[in-house]
Amino acid sequence: MKQMDIQQLLEKYYAGETAPEEERRLEDYFLSDGSTDERREKDRKLFRALHEASREVPKGVSARLEATLRRLEESGQPFRTHTLWRWAGSAAAVAILCAGIFFATRSDMRQPAVADTYDNPEEAALMAEKTLRYVSDKLNKGLEQTYVVEHEMGKMNEVIEKTFKTNN
Repeated sequence: MKQMDIQQLLEKYYAGETAPEEERRLEDYFLSDGSTDERREKDRKLFRALHEASREVPKGVSARLEATLRRLEESGQPFRTHTLWRWAGSAAAVAILCAGIFFATRSDMRQPAVADTYDNPEEAALMAEKTLRYVSDKLNKGLEQTYVVEHEMGKMNEVIEKTFKTNN
């Protein structure tokens, strides 16, 4: 299958516009042992995962499950999910309590929220000024580019307006 065909089918597939036959062609392509293009590696992984997930449930499993559920329902025994949830909730509460105690008693966690990185205030002021100058330079470069684009867009709008005026 040609790479152009694959690309077009993938675009249709991701847009949700493929027919079942086209999806089978894509699946056959990506599941074949032939090496796929490195650009298509993510697509190949997706189709392999979908193929593995689409395996059928063995016959009779559904009927056995329904029969077991009916039998439990008819026996009148309550499901034991409430007990399970109580145990799980208790275990989670104990785990949170232990984690809280652990982190509260750690001495290395008791550091001040804000610590000075410079001992000399003049040095800190110079570094702050240098950093602000750097940010300002980068911002100005970005703004210059937007001004150029804005100017070019203005020229294009003038040409478009002239074209419409002459056509009408």
